[in-house]
Amino acid sequence: MIKISILDYLGKYEDGILVSVGLMCDDKFYNSIFFYTKDQMAINVEAKMTEDIGSIEEHSGYLDMLKDILENIEPFDDIYDKLEEVKDE
Repeated sequence: MIKISILDYLGKYEDGILVSVGLMCDDKFYNSIFFYTKDQMAINVEAKMTEDIGSIEEHSGYLDMLKDILENIEPFDDIYDKLEEVKDE
């Protein structure tokens, strides 16, 4: 099982929203970035998590984790216009 915590809305980027999400798996904490638009989503986890558990997409808790994230983030239309653009540095 992977437990999630929505940590911060980082801003909008290329017509989507970037969210910092904390992941707990096997009593270890990992950082991740969740990106979503009106109809797409992607998650990028830190390398240490991939080293520890393998590919996130193949983990038995992956789909439940995504469902938890989607149930806990703000709806796209409710928050998109309130966020600042993420600056490329």
